[in-house]
Amino acid sequence: MKDLYLMRHGQTFFNQEGLVQGVYDSPLTDLGIEQAKQARAFFEKNGIEFGGIYSSTQERASDTLEIVTGRTDYTRLKGVKEWNFGLFEAQPERLQPKFRAGAVSFEDLYVPYGGEDVAQVGERMLTSLTEVMKKTPAVENPTLVVSHGGAMWAFYLKVGYLPDPNIYFSNCAICHYQYENDQFLLRQVIDPLAKTVYDL
Repeated sequence: MKDLYLMRHGQTFFNQEGLVQGVYDSPLTDLGIEQAKQARAFFEKNGIEFGGIYSSTQERASDTLEIVTGRTDYTRLKGVKEWNFGLFEAQPERLQPKFRAGAVSFEDLYVPYGGEDVAQVGERMLTSLTEVMKKTPAVENPTLVVSHGGAMWAFYLKVGYLPDPNIYFSNCAICHYQYENDQFLLRQVIDPLAKTVYDL
């Protein structure tokens, strides 16, 4: 069994301003930097040291990773970047499409506007994370991947989980998965800012 910590980046300028942020990037705010430091403190307090470390190709994720680990020997992965929201990028969040009745994601609502659907995002996340975990030695320390809220939700749905009112990927939220027999099992959702751990 191998351990994966899949984490969201810290607060960014777009997050602060309530703007849609997918393929567009914006820098971490002072609060976002502090959030990443709190995540680092959580890992240190719990004696969690990482072997392989990865981030998406977006600066907000790599900056968060560097603060959390203090390392620069990481690999950037295109497959774990944020959902492409098409023409809604950089627009106020209130303008986003509304979920269809009974839906648990935006599904394919962004596709007519040049964006991705949830299945595409979930599939590329699964492919990338599976490749990472397959090449990770079983004896190695846990793996850390810093990604994005929408992409993490698409992955969560892709590997077979259903919405849970206790699960929400706020800035610097951490999902602790275990990988075994080509399956990802979610064990914990950690909010290092609120100092809460939700065990599954």
